[in-house]
Amino acid sequence: MRKYLPAKTIAALALMAGSQLAVANTTVTLGDQDFADGATMNIAPFTTAGAGEPAPFGLFIGGDTSANFSASWTFSYGAIANTILSGSLILGIYDHESAATGNQVASFTVNGVDLTSALNTLFESHGGASREDNVYTLTLPSSTFAGLASGTVNVALSLAGPGLGLFGESDFNGAGLDFSTLDIATAVPEPLTSTLLLIGVPAVLAAARRKIV
Repeated sequence: MRKYLPAKTIAALALMAGSQLAVANTTVTLGDQDFADGATMNIAPFTTAGAGEPAPFGLFIGGDTSANFSASWTFSYGAIANTILSGSLILGIYDHESAATGNQVASFTVNGVDLTSALNTLFESHGGASREDNVYTLTLPSSTFAGLASGTVNVALSLAGPGLGLFGESDFNGAGLDFSTLDIATAVPEPLTSTLLLIGVPAVLAAARRKIV
C-alpha cells in the first residue's frame, strides 16, 4: 500500500528548502576607542586623545573634590523591523574608580530601562583603579528590545562617591567616557540562490512522494 505525505507537509518542506535564516548585526559606535582596557594615564592625555569627539566622549566630567560624573548619549540608526535576537552595550570609561568602597554607579538606564545593578556588577568585576581606563561589555536584557527596535537609544549614566583621591577616598567621583558601542543582532529571512531552489525543491518533492512501507 502506497502512502504519501499530505499536501500541507509537502508545501512546508518546499518552503524550508527555499529559504534560510541569517543573522544581521547593526553596530553603532560613538567616540573613538583611544585606550585599551587597563590603560593608565593622567587626565590631560585622556582629554587630548579625545579632542574633537562628540560630547560627552573625550571629556572629563565632574571631579573627586567637586561633583559626580553624569552624562547621557544617544544612538540613532533607523528602526529595525526584523526580530531582535540579542543586544550588547560596550562602554569605555576612564577614572570611574569602582575600586573604591561600595558601588559607584548611582544610575544607569537604556531608554528608561534601569540597568544600574547590572553595570555595578560589571564595574566591580575588574579595573576601576584611579586614572585607569576600562572597557566593559553589558549584555542587554530582552526588556530593552522594544527600545532597540525603535532606532533611537538613549543611554544615561551617573556615578557616585566615594572616589579615589590623592589622600584616600573622596566624597565625589568624576570620570571620562572614552567610547560606547551598541551592537544588535537580528534574525533575517534570506532566500537561497536559484540554483539551490532548482536542486532543493524537486528533491524535497521526490522524497515526499517516495513509497513509505
